[in-house]
Amino acid sequence: MNSKPGDFMSMFRAEDGLILGLAPMAGTSTPPFRGLVSELSATFTISELVSARGIVYNPHMEKVSRYLLPDPRERLYAIQLFGHDPADFSTAIEILLAHPVYSQTDWIDINMGCPVKKVCGTGAGAALMLKPDLACAIAAAAVEAAAKFNKLVTVKMRSGWDAREINAPSLAGRLESEGVAGITVHARSRDQFYSGKADWEIFAAVREECSLPLCGNGDIKTAADIRRLQELVRLDAYQIGRAAMGNPFVFEQIREGMKSEGLPPEISSERWLKAVLNHLDGMIELLGQEAACREMRSQFAYYVRGVRNAADFRDRLMQTEDRQSAVDILLEVAERRG
Repeated sequence: MNSKPGDFMSMFRAEDGLILGLAPMAGTSTPPFRGLVSELSATFTISELVSARGIVYNPHMEKVSRYLLPDPRERLYAIQLFGHDPADFSTAIEILLAHPVYSQTDWIDINMGCPVKKVCGTGAGAALMLKPDLACAIAAAAVEAAAKFNKLVTVKMRSGWDAREINAPSLAGRLESEGVAGITVHARSRDQFYSGKADWEIFAAVREECSLPLCGNGDIKTAADIRRLQELVRLDAYQIGRAAMGNPFVFEQIREGMKSEGLPPEISSERWLKAVLNHLDGMIELLGQEAACREMRSQFAYYVRGVRNAADFRDRLMQTEDRQSAVDILLEVAERRG
């Protein structure tokens, strides 16, 4: 199946023409958070990465992460898979897209950018950029499997493995030939992980080699960043990652910022508290109270950034085991923000 750029982009509708998505992030891109940012004007969302082989070994999906479940508030969402075997992708995609719930995904995204050793050590994630032939074989297998269900496949990659192996442009061109519908590039090499500065010049280089819809990721936090990018290269969409952690309002802030040169209005403490509790309650519904409170501890740390005495609030929130104790502390934070 050779997809056309219009096939993929026809799914997206943005009144202001700005397509902003939540980047896939382990532990953060959960259904409740994806739903929350969708309410707050994210155009699309992508699940955290899940192992294609893990799905193959659990075809009835009992042990597959509940973090893949769709949230009813999501406009468009994709499931992201990682792995190193084309056969795993073929089977996993067929299992997902035949499932009554997981089949609600709007497309499948292949992870070729995760930098962590646990993933790269298996030959998956960003390690696939060192093996472009295998990367293309995986893409071809995924495209063929998804086509049986009239679904498209995208790929997210890094700029390269390291400063000497910046091969996103050439790999994107090859993936286009395999029928991939869109490309996202995180403008850092694998060895940068999430440090240093994203090199946005890579987007223009990829654009020269690939005519597919191109989504940019890396150090995109504000409307000013979008404006600078628009001066460099034409991107079809933007993924917001760490800037959304603890700030689900970033999407609407960027949209507001694109309308005027001034700073977007501050988020009131009332809206902030409502959003955090929405996130917490969604996790409780998904996982149960005790597990949800544990999982939310890392998220609370982001929510309290920048607040006076943030370290104290963070330490106290790290000890919470039930909703009420978390709410009591969050109320104090809200007052301090006000």
